[in-house]
Amino acid sequence: MKKITAFLVALGATFILSACGGEETKEGISETENSKSEKDQSEQGELEKFEGTVEHIHGLGYTDVDGVTFASHEGLKIYREGQWWETPYHKNDYMGFNAVKGGMYVSGHPGETSDLPNPVGLQKGRAGEEGLDHLGFRGESDFHLLGVGYENEAVYLLNDSPDEELETGFYRSFDKGETFEPFRAENLPEDLFQLAVHPIREKVVAAAAKTGVFLSEDAGETFKRISEKGQASGLTFTENSLYFGLLQNGAAFKKYGLGSEEMETVPLPEFGEDAVLYSALSPGEDVIVIYTMNGSSYSTEDEGETWKQFLEEGTVTR
Repeated sequence: MKKITAFLVALGATFILSACGGEETKEGISETENSKSEKDQSEQGELEKFEGTVEHIHGLGYTDVDGVTFASHEGLKIYREGQWWETPYHKNDYMGFNAVKGGMYVSGHPGETSDLPNPVGLQKGRAGEEGLDHLGFRGESDFHLLGVGYENEAVYLLNDSPDEELETGFYRSFDKGETFEPFRAENLPEDLFQLAVHPIREKVVAAAAKTGVFLSEDAGETFKRISEKGQASGLTFTENSLYFGLLQNGAAFKKYGLGSEEMETVPLPEFGEDAVLYSALSPGEDVIVIYTMNGSSYSTEDEGETWKQFLEEGTVTR
């Protein structure tokens, strides 16, 4: 049985992290300074101004609200245009989170004010709206290893303990979580950290493991390693590429061409002893956002030549 490994444990104390690359500034994505009210009411829902710390992140991405959404143990935090916001809804402890076009798929545990069962199973909703659609496994399963395609909404997951609906193992759904079927996951190693699904091609799925990045083009039946060996993380697909973090003697951020099979190195900010934990690309693929092991976040609009920091070890920056 494959085992989900906590990323921080998998890194080990023997690694000396270093990353050289793009110029760094402590600013935000497409910085535009303007005065805003404490609440932002728009067609995307109501958001509240947020000040505090952003910690215990288990995913990030672009949902139905403008900006990049971070899934934390205390709900959803949104960063856009130099300011931090939070939604008054969905203040749950997210262990599995995937942004999709127009919303999100989530798993985890209910917050203190929630009436959801524990665990919440698999739910779908919109970050800017109240309410979640129950897809299954309520009160039974908590999916840490969960991948969903941004446009096709193909779902891949690991059920690490049997419940009333699924035995232990890997499962996929091509009907937005209505029904599931098992897949073999041949050649996948143990110590998995993350799954990611291609936004359009529902049979293309990647896995981040302690020994590298593994890619499948047959709906998870068989995988092959496409990276060098090392702790992999930060998977995110575009139509033609797969981005990921890789930790060997130091931290790196890679871009793999799905057609060409060419590997490029994307420069990282000079963040010392740190590494990429999660990454996301804007819908237009013009902004890359990374969240790091030490709780910092950066964005780049030029493929890593320059980076802007907007979260420093959990503390929001302006």
